[in-house]
Amino acid sequence: MKYLMLSCRVATRLMEKKLTLGNLTFWGSLQLKMHLNVCERCRRYAEQSAAIEIALRRKMEMEEEMEANFQGEPPMFPEGFHQRVLKRLDLEHDSGV
Repeated sequence: MKYLMLSCRVATRLMEKKLTLGNLTFWGSLQLKMHLNVCERCRRYAEQSAAIEIALRRKMEMEEEMEANFQGEPPMFPEGFHQRVLKRLDLEHDSGV
């Protein structure tokens, strides 16, 4: 039983390894499960780490998708758009708005 019980420090390292590599050895997985069964703080840490990892992956996927959809040229304004904006700004300035 002594070999199954990990310190919180070692359990945390295994959790991080599992998040980054995706899996553990059978022995490491068993030790981590045993530790998480008895340690509420490490269970909470594992849940929070997993939630953060999911959020970061979603953010990266969104950024990659936005980058893939970008065609290389910035969006173009319709013909005469700049002149209409400048004219409107002049009108609002003159009317005191």
